[in-house]
Amino acid sequence: MLCLCILVLQGCRRANGTLPDLKLSHEVFPQPPRVGQVRVTLELTDSSGKAITRAGLSVEGYMTHPGMKPIAASVVESEPGRYLSVIDLSMAGDWVFIVHIQLPGQVSVDRQFEIKGVLPA
Repeated sequence: MLCLCILVLQGCRRANGTLPDLKLSHEVFPQPPRVGQVRVTLELTDSSGKAITRAGLSVEGYMTHPGMKPIAASVVESEPGRYLSVIDLSMAGDWVFIVHIQLPGQVSVDRQFEIKGVLPA
């Protein structure tokens, strides 16, 4: 977990040392989530609630216990400020996801979300 936190903190830096004020929310379908493919919709907005468009996103997922290989998923913008990813959850349990965000203008930040209580298939 410590390594994960260090990676997140390192990925959240901008060249000038300040972070953009972003809000990332997520929805997971189906509910409750089960082992196998889940659809994750990510919504990216600025501090005023305006949709952030044309960002490049990718997702890395980690089980909350050590020893598991991380998973990766691509993300596509489905409508302005809404991004869709299909993630293949390989195990039941709790997952932590790091969303790598490349904003227009080459600004990179990372955000995190969790999917807890993934059920067996």
